[in-house]
Amino acid sequence: MMMEIGSLVMHETAGVCRIEGETRLEGLPGSYYVLCPLYLSDATFYTPKDSQRVKIRPVMTAQQACELIDQLPHVAPAVFENLNDQKLRSTAILKSGDSYQLASLTKALYQEQQRRSRQDKRAGVSDTTVLKKAESLLFGELATALDMPLQEVPKYIERHLNKS
Repeated sequence: MMMEIGSLVMHETAGVCRIEGETRLEGLPGSYYVLCPLYLSDATFYTPKDSQRVKIRPVMTAQQACELIDQLPHVAPAVFENLNDQKLRSTAILKSGDSYQLASLTKALYQEQQRRSRQDKRAGVSDTTVLKKAESLLFGELATALDMPLQEVPKYIERHLNKS
C-alpha cells in the first residue's frame, strides 16, 4: 500500500507516525519511508515501502475511534494458557497493530493488575511493560483520531462509557 508524505500512519512498534519522506539506505535494496513517531521524542524509523513484514496502515478515523470505544465493554479480555503463551501472544498482539486485539490485551493485563492489587501483590514487571506498550499504541491512535492530547484519552473513554 502506497502512502503519501505527510500522512499519519500506525506503525507496528512506533505507534502513530507521520511520513516525513522517502529515502534509500546505503547497502539496502528498495525505498524506505522516513517515519517520525508523534509520541516518541527524537526517534526516526525507516520502513521499507514494499514490505509485508513490517506493518503500517492509515490511522483510524474519528468515527472508527468512537466505534471502538463504544465496543470496549464488549471486548473480551485476552485469555492465556500459561506464562509462555502470554509472552508469545502479547508480542504477536503488539506487532499486529490491530486496535481490538490491543484493547483485549490491555483489558486482560489491567484486570490482572487489579486482581494482584486486591491480593496485595505487585504486578509483574513484564505485565506492566506490556500493558504500558499496549496502552501507548492504542491510546496514541485514539488521541490522534479524536484530535486530543494523549493524556486525556483514558478520561475521555471513561466519560464516554459512563454516558452510555
